Amino acid sequence: MKKWVLTMVCALLAVSVYAQPKGVGLDTLEVQHIDFQGQTRQGTIICNRKITNDLREIFEALYKAKYPIERIQPISDYDNDDERSMQANNTSCYCYRPIEGSKKLSNHALGMAIDINPLYNPCVKRRKDGTLLIQPSTARPYINRSKSFKYKITKSDLCYRLFTQHGFQWGGSWRTLKDYQHFEKSTQ
Repeated sequence: MKKWVLTMVCALLAVSVYAQPKGVGLDTLEVQHIDFQGQTRQGTIICNRKITNDLREIFEALYKAKYPIERIQPISDYDNDDERSMQANNTSCYCYRPIEGSKKLSNHALGMAIDINPLYNPCVKRRKDGTLLIQPSTARPYINRSKSFKYKITKSDLCYRLFTQHGFQWGGSWRTLKDYQHFEKSTQ
């Protein structure tokens, strides 16, 4: 049994970091969180070593405040499919991928960005043809931020306050697109 568990853990980590950019050191951070049923859960965050301590402190404070986060699993649990992970409302950090519509690596590929409760806090961008790109695609009910609903991140939210106190930028403050789930720290 122990050998099987160790093999599974090694396989999980190998899949999640196989495409890690050169010079990027990743950590595996285990955190406790409160799920949407009010139960304590164990989550796993793959992140850049530069933000491990920040994330540890943030998630300890969120847990202590009983801040609800539905799930926290590595992107590899979703076959490295960001859309599937977001549709499952999975909070995750490291995901080796380019910025949508670009060849440039995202800050997720560097382990320097994290998405929190992404289904309720979608990324919304108006395309050149006027249509909306919504990520995840199932998050249309949550794009109107003037509506009241659970799990919405706003500037008065504890999650927002903790991340910004630790030097993260919030995607909900961006002008060209709104990425309400997204917090990132500069790679400089």
